[in-house]
Amino acid sequence: MNQVRLLVVLLAVSLAAVASAQTSNPTITRLYAFRCDASAVCPDGYFPIELIEGADGNFYGAAAAGGTGLNAQGTIFKITPAGQLSVIYSFAENADGSLPNGSAPGSLVEGIDGFLYGTTSENGANGFGTVFKLSKSGVIQVLHNFCGTLTCSDGANPGFLMQAIDRNFYGATGPTLPPTSVLFRMSPTGTFKVLHTFDTKSQPDGAGVYGMVQAPDGDFYGTTVAGEQFKPYNSVFRFDPATGQYTILHGFDTSNINLPNVATSGLALAWTGELFGLLAGSELYEISLTGKYHKIGTISPIDFFDGNILEASDGNLWGDFTGGDCSGQSIAFAVTTTGSVLQDLTLDCTTIGDQAGAMIQAADGKFYGVTFGIGVATTDDVTNGTIWSIDAGLPAPAPAIVAFHPASGEVGAKVLLQGNHFVGTTGISINGINATFRVLSVNYVMVTVPACATTGPISVTNAGGTATSAQSFTVE
Repeated sequence: MNQVRLLVVLLAVSLAAVASAQTSNPTITRLYAFRCDASAVCPDGYFPIELIEGADGNFYGAAAAGGTGLNAQGTIFKITPAGQLSVIYSFAENADGSLPNGSAPGSLVEGIDGFLYGTTSENGANGFGTVFKLSKSGVIQVLHNFCGTLTCSDGANPGFLMQAIDRNFYGATGPTLPPTSVLFRMSPTGTFKVLHTFDTKSQPDGAGVYGMVQAPDGDFYGTTVAGEQFKPYNSVFRFDPATGQYTILHGFDTSNINLPNVATSGLALAWTGELFGLLAGSELYEISLTGKYHKIGTISPIDFFDGNILEASDGNLWGDFTGGDCSGQSIAFAVTTTGSVLQDLTLDCTTIGDQAGAMIQAADGKFYGVTFGIGVATTDDVTNGTIWSIDAGLPAPAPAIVAFHPASGEVGAKVLLQGNHFVGTTGISINGINATFRVLSVNYVMVTVPACATTGPISVTNAGGTATSAQSFTVE
């Protein structure tokens, strides 16, 4: 993993140039509503969990329930930017009532090989969830069944999955009661290893994770979910996949119910290298890769608990607060990295839905996300979740390079680039010489070292700008 430890530079000038580009009145549009008919049949699924942008420019997602087939309990779907949805796979029962592939799908990632990889939180061979591999034509393969008994060590109820530049998948189980939650690594063929067991009973680790990001130093950074009722702690952590070292950078103590202090979101990695996250009570905080912590302040007049956050193409932080039912509707927000609120948008539960999931910024500059429930209803059917977009007038996001591997190679060699916003890439060069490439996912692109290439940095260009690696690729 030494090749992962490559620092990256984004064009900060491009971020500064678009910082004022957002419109004063962003438009929120419902793209799709997950309907169930009067007989409670929901062929496309319902309760959508998340959305990812695919290399083909479409979006892929998971719905935790519904589908077609016997007592179907979740779907994996594709939806175009125009709102045309098709189901790829339904998690339906066998005739004997079993669900060998799992049920209640959640975390989803597009693999480097073009397959979709994801988790189910329930059922499977042992009843406690699976990791699966799914072709976009609907052929599924279970790679791991979680054991879920006190004698097992691989945890239960997986809830998060990502792929790193070493091509392995990393994820976490929980939060759950014993067996305790774990951080794990799994190869694309299913070889499974526990990397860390979360300590749910002592301060300040936590139980399971909201998510992780891989920084240019090669390490993973994430936040844990609060632990047991009588030990309500969680933390920001760093994990080194090369050595297996797990380090708590900052601990939160939520035991004071009058002054809650608990992380309630994953982390956004800004182009400056700082991490940002949300606390209970709609508060924003900043933490460095070395653990220097700073609470920035409250960013909403409403006390929200769960939320999601990202850095957008205007250089500001955007995200949403999950909210509840129509009495506590979800909010989408934009805030500067110093805490000045720029946007505070209510997602109307009667049209857009309630309980918002994490939103993403796509290659067209718009934000896309899901709501878990409600939405528009008619006399003939009920809606249980929606897919929506927000057009804030932002430009397309520039690419970001996090790492590349290998660090050297001959003409014709393949180089894997890791980063973000690679969908829509228009050009890649090595030390100024144009190279052929293939976009594998929003986070990965494969580059072929071109003839006449010489040692130098790698640059990636899309409609939003250009990113250039700080480290040089060595042409042998």
